[in-house]
Amino acid sequence: MTLEEIARLAGVSRSTVSRVVNGDRRVSEAARARVQDVIARHHYHPHAAARSLASRRTRVLGLLVSQSVGGLFTDPFYPILVQGTADACNAADHNLTMLMDTSQDGSAVEQLYQRVIRGRHVDGLILACHAVDDPLVPRLQEDRIPFVLVGRHPGAAVSFVDVDSHAAAREAVAHLLAHGRRRVAMICGPPNLIAAIDRHAGYVTALQEAGVPPEPSRVVFTDFTQRGGYRAMQGLLHERDHSLDAVFAASDALAFGAMAAIQERGLRIPDDIAVMGFDGLAEGADSQPPLSTVTQPVADLGREAVRALLALIERPDGAPLQRFLPTRLTPRRSCGCALASIEGRRGGAEPAFALSIA
Repeated sequence: MTLEEIARLAGVSRSTVSRVVNGDRRVSEAARARVQDVIARHHYHPHAAARSLASRRTRVLGLLVSQSVGGLFTDPFYPILVQGTADACNAADHNLTMLMDTSQDGSAVEQLYQRVIRGRHVDGLILACHAVDDPLVPRLQEDRIPFVLVGRHPGAAVSFVDVDSHAAAREAVAHLLAHGRRRVAMICGPPNLIAAIDRHAGYVTALQEAGVPPEPSRVVFTDFTQRGGYRAMQGLLHERDHSLDAVFAASDALAFGAMAAIQERGLRIPDDIAVMGFDGLAEGADSQPPLSTVTQPVADLGREAVRALLALIERPDGAPLQRFLPTRLTPRRSCGCALASIEGRRGGAEPAFALSIA
């Protein structure tokens, strides 16, 4: 079916059909309804290439995660983010394309930039998990390519969607301190990532406000993986000779790894060492003991990034769009919450849980 045939059946001009198909608002509601009715009855789908030529838009958005492909597929944070991004693209009648760096030296990103991004095969870009000195940010600005960060930028006036990681981490560590813990360690992400920097700052602030001197030896920076958390916790237990009484992990994946290392040493959670994570992954509710964590709206970060990017594409000269989404503290058994009530119902202390790292 062609635009001419739709126009004849709907009793409108071809240009009116074209405007409806391309989302142009300069069409009366009555004419739009007739055209959409014909399109629905005849299952019409516009030709993508022709549509792009007419609108100068691809209706494709890119999602680039600035880390190894291995991390993308092993960190449970990213599938949730991708799902939220894809949902928003589908709702807006756009396609989502994943852009992944498969190189060790970043050369693949350069190829992607020249071939896909600068070649305008996408209308805009969502950039997730970016580093402080990410070279893509100034290049995107210089080339006037619409983009939105998932995670704030510390200096540039750019559009982003994020959570207040500093405030959320501060609240999480303050919660551990309220349980009487004073020797609180932290397993953090890579030191050049914004989220890791903000969560570490929140950890330090909470300790200082409680009058507990921060000890750099109790902080380990590693990659945001379960194995990274496991190895970091092993190091902390060895170096501190079991003197820790709590650990704040900058992600739930890190917390799961830390829990496995603690159990491997024959220590109990939370009796010997309390554990707090960050993300609010569903797996945390099913761990034994259930993981206390900061719950952030991961899927909504993807959805809001798409909405912001579409707004930037429509208004390329508009001011940067910056939004923080809310988090909430989710206390469970691993930090010591509800311990008395659980033991009372079961008639004694819970057995030690078991997690393993393959």
